[in-house]
Amino acid sequence: MSNSEMNISEMLAEQVQRLFSDRIDRDTWVHAEDGQLDSDLWQEIEAMGITLALSDENAGGAGLNWAESEPVLRLCGVHAVPVPVGETTIAAWALARAGLEVPEGVLAISGEIFRLDAQGRLQGHDAQLSWLPVAGHVLVAALRDDVVHLCLVRADAGRQQAIDTLDRLPCASLQLEGTIPLQTAEAPFLDALGLRPHLAALRSMQMAGALARVLDLCVEYANTRVQFGKPIGKFQAIQQMVAELASQAAAAQVAGLYAARQVDAGNASYGAAVAKSLVGRAATRAAAIAHQVFGAIGVTDEHSLHYYTRRLWQWRAEAGSEHWWSERIGRQVLANDGAHLWQRLTTPIDA
Repeated sequence: MSNSEMNISEMLAEQVQRLFSDRIDRDTWVHAEDGQLDSDLWQEIEAMGITLALSDENAGGAGLNWAESEPVLRLCGVHAVPVPVGETTIAAWALARAGLEVPEGVLAISGEIFRLDAQGRLQGHDAQLSWLPVAGHVLVAALRDDVVHLCLVRADAGRQQAIDTLDRLPCASLQLEGTIPLQTAEAPFLDALGLRPHLAALRSMQMAGALARVLDLCVEYANTRVQFGKPIGKFQAIQQMVAELASQAAAAQVAGLYAARQVDAGNASYGAAVAKSLVGRAATRAAAIAHQVFGAIGVTDEHSLHYYTRRLWQWRAEAGSEHWWSERIGRQVLANDGAHLWQRLTTPIDA
């Protein structure tokens, strides 16, 4: 990574941090959970070019790789951003890499594999597609003759049915039957899992950011909440829980960055499997600790904690749960010669 590229990455992260800090609060979360897209916030995000960070300069983007974009994608979790910044960023990256045009507006991405028949018609179903109700377009991966294609469709091209989720954000199922895509291209940079590994990498980075924010909330509360004449953070039991939460948050951040580096190295599925399986377990334990520290106040509408823990629970399940990805790793290990396991675990990433 050159100094200029590092500077672009750092400057973008600083700008995004300022924007999100100024514009995102409980009211924006509530409006999003009521199904409303904050169009003003979205226009500011697009004007800054955030969603084109991963796209090539020829496509109007910044040309950053995944590892360089990781801080921005993690900030989407730190601030529980109530618009699909990460999804649109990944969709724009995939479209540009496949030589397709990137449309303006909100983009949703499906982690499922659809079918593309000989006449170029799409068939398939995604039972839970985040942000679909407010998206203008959806990007899906589809198989035709064992070749993975990227297909862009209008969000209203298929049948939708609203889905209630733990994070309460806009979500719906999508059924495509004989839909003609607006754009189609082969995607040799995707494997048989399509866009699922990339969505899983995004969720891992978002969860890492949310865990960092949950840790900050817990530390602040433990230092200010007084019980029996002293802050609860002085009690050894609370200190131990917060220390464990800190270790989970740190491990999650490393895992999210690992997933990003593996995407850059062409090993998206393996990176996603490692990161999602680790971060999913970290989210489960960290959310439990946080609600123990806060007690009943953490679930009240007025407090911000549950906006993060509900997202952690939702993201944990999306794009393959930690169990789904762990089983995939296990099957791959069992299918290969055990003598090569250590080499695989210790081989440096060629990023």
